[in-house]
Amino acid sequence: MDFFNPRSVITFICILQGAVFSGLLFFRYFKQRKPADFWLAMLLALLCSSLITPFIGFANVYDRNQWLTYFPFQITYGYSVCVWFYVLSLTNSKHKLTAKDWLLFTPTLVYLIFRLTLFAQSLEFKDWFNKNYYLPIVNPIVFVSEFVWNLIFLALSLRHYKKYRKWLDENYSDTEKIKFDWLRNFLYIFTFVFILSGIFDFTDSFIFKLSYIQYFYFQLILALTTYYLAVAGYLRSQTIELSFGSATESLESEQTVAVSLRKNLLAEDELAKLKYKLQNLMSSQRPFLNSQLTLTDLSRKLGVNSAVLSYVINSGFNKNFNDFINEYRINEVKEKLNSGTKGNFSLLEIALDCGFNSKATFNRAFMKFVNISPKEFQEKIKQTSFKS
Repeated sequence: MDFFNPRSVITFICILQGAVFSGLLFFRYFKQRKPADFWLAMLLALLCSSLITPFIGFANVYDRNQWLTYFPFQITYGYSVCVWFYVLSLTNSKHKLTAKDWLLFTPTLVYLIFRLTLFAQSLEFKDWFNKNYYLPIVNPIVFVSEFVWNLIFLALSLRHYKKYRKWLDENYSDTEKIKFDWLRNFLYIFTFVFILSGIFDFTDSFIFKLSYIQYFYFQLILALTTYYLAVAGYLRSQTIELSFGSATESLESEQTVAVSLRKNLLAEDELAKLKYKLQNLMSSQRPFLNSQLTLTDLSRKLGVNSAVLSYVINSGFNKNFNDFINEYRINEVKEKLNSGTKGNFSLLEIALDCGFNSKATFNRAFMKFVNISPKEFQEKIKQTSFKS
């Protein structure tokens, strides 16, 4: 056996890293009871398990222990289901699993039973079954079903996240801490690695058999991905108290309300009155200075329900709530800079005073509405003052 060759060492380090952080996430779950930690821990555990095969393969363990054939180290059917529940839990702290949700693990359970049944057979039977049935028939079926199954849930997860981001922009003026850029990166990386694995498996199943060495190039990417997910996931996978709920139901209900408002509740003159009332409220009370302002908060100040306010902002100003509020904040910053009331305050302090909650959000909003950076805007003011 050779546990110290470079390939085995690389995969072992990533397995160890993933296992440690999976354990930490399980510990944090049992301590804080946040489902997102549980599902990320499960995903890391499955990824670490799949890396055991190349680890012991390059260490010559398989060659010396043929009885390990068919042991289910790799349980691919469970990957994207864990991703799906992780996304649901992270975007909705009150999400609860139902009995139907657990049925999504049926393919994983069937695959486990099938592999463990084969694993328990004699070496002679395994060799016979492998040559006559598994390689020509079962393996292609498993590959296709695994790929389609995982692709469906990865697509659902990406769709859910996009709807979540849209929901945030319609309901929150500050989304920096709750937009979960980490989750977006996680989904894109995992989808890329999954599609890459499909390319390797398709080649192996339908074109030509790949050697252990050829497969290692993918396994190296999987190992590094597991390493990244372990560290970044543990540090950034912090559930925030949000009730996004079912993204599909939420957005469908919003669309229904919007259609209803357009047809029945708000005539053109009524929409104009509410626009005028909202503009007066923004000018007189300046609620945008509250960095934690939400659609619900503003609707209470205006005296209408949040669905009506959302419609007024979307249709009357052709903006979402987040852009509507941030534009007011940017105009407040510009007014202070133009009037020369900066004093001894830094640009960031002025931004925070005008309702922004972070430098990153302020810079993005400024570029969006002014088309230049805040520093460039300051320079233009200085040049104008100098010329005058």
